Amino acid sequence: MTFALTKIQPPRPRGRLLLSRPRLDGPLRDALSTQRLVLVSAPAGYGKSALMAQQLRDWPSGVALAWVSVDVGDDLPRLLECLVAALEPYDLPWRSAPEALVAGAGDAAGRARFTVELLNALEAAEVPHGVIVIDDLHRTGDEDVHRFLDALVDRLGARWTVAILTRHDPPLALPRWRAAGELAEFRQQALRWTREELAVWLAAAGTAPERVDALLARTEGWAAGVQLALRVDRGGASIGSERAFNDFLTEEVIDTLDADLRDFLLQVSVLPELTAARAAAVSGRPDAARLLERVEAMGLFVTSLEAQEPTLKLHDLFRAALEQRLARERPALLPDLLRRAAAGETDPARSIALLLRSGDAAGAARVLLAATPAWITAGALPTVRTMLALFDAPSREGLAAWHLSQCLLGWAQGDFATMDASARAAETLGQRAGDIEIADMGLGYRAIALNFLSRRGLRELGVDKLRARAPAPHVVTGVALAWADIDEGRFEDARRHYAATLEHLERSAEPHLWYQGNLGTVGVHIPGMGPLTERWIEGALRVSGEQPLTLKAMALITRGWHRLLVKGDIGGAREALDATRQELRWLAEPTGVNALATVLQLQIAAAGGDAPATREAMRLLLEGPSTGQGHRARWIVANFVAGCAAAVGDEQALREQLAVLESTPVDSALPGLHTIVIDIARGHAAWLRGDAQAAIDSWERAVIDETGLIRTRLDAPTRLFLAAACLRSGRVREAAAPLIGLHARSRVGAAGSALFARPVASLLAGHDWRGQLGEADRGELQTWLQRLSASAAPVQPSGVAVAGASAGVLTSRELEVLERMAAGDSNKLIARALSLSPHTVKRHVANVLDKLGVGSRGQAAAWYHAR
Repeated sequence: MTFALTKIQPPRPRGRLLLSRPRLDGPLRDALSTQRLVLVSAPAGYGKSALMAQQLRDWPSGVALAWVSVDVGDDLPRLLECLVAALEPYDLPWRSAPEALVAGAGDAAGRARFTVELLNALEAAEVPHGVIVIDDLHRTGDEDVHRFLDALVDRLGARWTVAILTRHDPPLALPRWRAAGELAEFRQQALRWTREELAVWLAAAGTAPERVDALLARTEGWAAGVQLALRVDRGGASIGSERAFNDFLTEEVIDTLDADLRDFLLQVSVLPELTAARAAAVSGRPDAARLLERVEAMGLFVTSLEAQEPTLKLHDLFRAALEQRLARERPALLPDLLRRAAAGETDPARSIALLLRSGDAAGAARVLLAATPAWITAGALPTVRTMLALFDAPSREGLAAWHLSQCLLGWAQGDFATMDASARAAETLGQRAGDIEIADMGLGYRAIALNFLSRRGLRELGVDKLRARAPAPHVVTGVALAWADIDEGRFEDARRHYAATLEHLERSAEPHLWYQGNLGTVGVHIPGMGPLTERWIEGALRVSGEQPLTLKAMALITRGWHRLLVKGDIGGAREALDATRQELRWLAEPTGVNALATVLQLQIAAAGGDAPATREAMRLLLEGPSTGQGHRARWIVANFVAGCAAAVGDEQALREQLAVLESTPVDSALPGLHTIVIDIARGHAAWLRGDAQAAIDSWERAVIDETGLIRTRLDAPTRLFLAAACLRSGRVREAAAPLIGLHARSRVGAAGSALFARPVASLLAGHDWRGQLGEADRGELQTWLQRLSASAAPVQPSGVAVAGASAGVLTSRELEVLERMAAGDSNKLIARALSLSPHTVKRHVANVLDKLGVGSRGQAAAWYHAR
């Protein structure tokens, strides 16, 4: 959670007599019970938040209330994160991890998916009615926030209402909802206190009733003005405007306080909310708790929040007046107070804003750099962009931490030119300041950027001489060097560099660093990398734990890749793919990882010789978004599809993808693989049209480049196909040449890729290889031919079978969760009873609902009781 909990805690007016306003209370209650949208729009000081909070406090138990207060600069990811947390007590039956949905909401498709899943979860929530309050919406100008609210309100079910509190109308579809009778509006005129309401108030407060008319004339019914006038029992000029109120508040309230309390309030006015601990830290007053009690008892324009510890929030107008007086009287103290406030702030966005106000741009940049990895891991790229934009151009140019944050954002967005430029700036600034950690971090990210841009100059960077103590620079440079080693065919160097990388990586439990330390599927099949890949998989799974992170899905995909290509274990690969698909469903199917899972699905189908399943996986991959991401992405997809088409004899698909490979510019292919991949594919095309000699010519060119062939992951099948082509063309003596050393290769590389040579298994098995191959190579060949002649057995799940339209299997743990759901336990109680994390319980609930084919916890409980 990256925001202050006070953002989702409704105000609770205390310490002053609350005004009952039947003229507003009845219509507002009706509107909150029946309307799609309730809009409370009026300038500051009209009591919008207090009115709403007071109304909702008295609602029947069981009615859901989710309150989100908007801060200046809040964007859609922060709003959604707050909304999900505010709804947490009501155990919404999310079918995907809400954190993952928030992470994916940075584009239109992700925003639409979040909205649909939220609407479905709200509809299935077991509450009689619910209200979602968005307070101070005027503080954000993020258009995505308004688009989201438009879509949410448009399709909201009858049991839910959205209430928006704002100083001006938001750019929503208000005219349409107004015309449809689905909008209730409470504006400035309606919120003004009438003569009758003031009379009731004065009588309850024990104030002379003859003051009503004078009070109404002075304040024009403005709530803040009325409260101030009642507190300061004097006549005088009008205080019916914000400016007049501010002047009057300063002269008649702030300046009349005793010096001790006045000085305390001036200092703590920099805090967004007041707790005893934070007020003491900022003011240096050990008696801060006592002073806050005095503030509340005096009714000094504060609201109490429903927090775990006593928390007060100054009214915006009161706080502004205090800050103005502080800036005028003690300007030199203000920066220090702001820095103290930032030091105790748990919300990094607030901390950055406070530090920038204090003039400490360097401190703000350090907070930004510390927060950026978590924001990026959570998919909150818009938040990072917003925070970066808060720094003015002159100050940010000299801030290495700002450049590193920009660098990380560039990496996440695939903008490697920006990544490189930012990393260079950070390295230079770090060296100039003598900051080894910063300089080495910049150097490490330059190495990563060069891997994607051009590897020219990578080894001249000096990345093998890092002096940083932190693991991050060593991890990213180690990955960059390992990638470069693989591209250059220096496999032993790649193994050495990645082994050192894992040593550093295993010192960290930070998920973002394990993301950065992922060598990817590029290295799985490289000789000697198998054990290292397994270490990364186990570490990534350990660090992921039960968090809804794509890191876990990446580790499972890598496991499937390893089992298939290295071990030749189709069943194990399919098991890993099934686990990946389950993980991806819970993670809202992030596009990039989903595409990798489809590639694994394609390879498993092709390795098993399942032509229909292979064609379906091809269709999914070719129709997916990855094929629209430039020449490199299309080349990679075409390479996979061509190899798998050859494995199942799909000549048309092979020809189509060969055309893509041939038309791709050389510099858009993986370095050094453009020609060899085309030779392999041309060989298969010739083989399928019956031209064995043309196939031999193409494959013989391919096997000349041994390191390139290994990098393609098609070393074993290409050699097997070449041997078969030689047999078919009558060149029996030459058939053994590509198979010499098969035993040794199978021990260190991608032996499992031999499964892609299934079409030639019978031809190879029918030949007597004695006298042509050594005993070890003959034994290895026989082992693989036996595997190729056997069909892959499907993985049988274990658990309790569930009959129905959405047939599935409940695991023993899911049965335990279902039993507790049927007993009426909340997610929190289930977590406590079964010693599980809340994340895990939510996921088990989603699995149970999916497998039972039901939409709510109540329906699942009914299913359980019926059996």
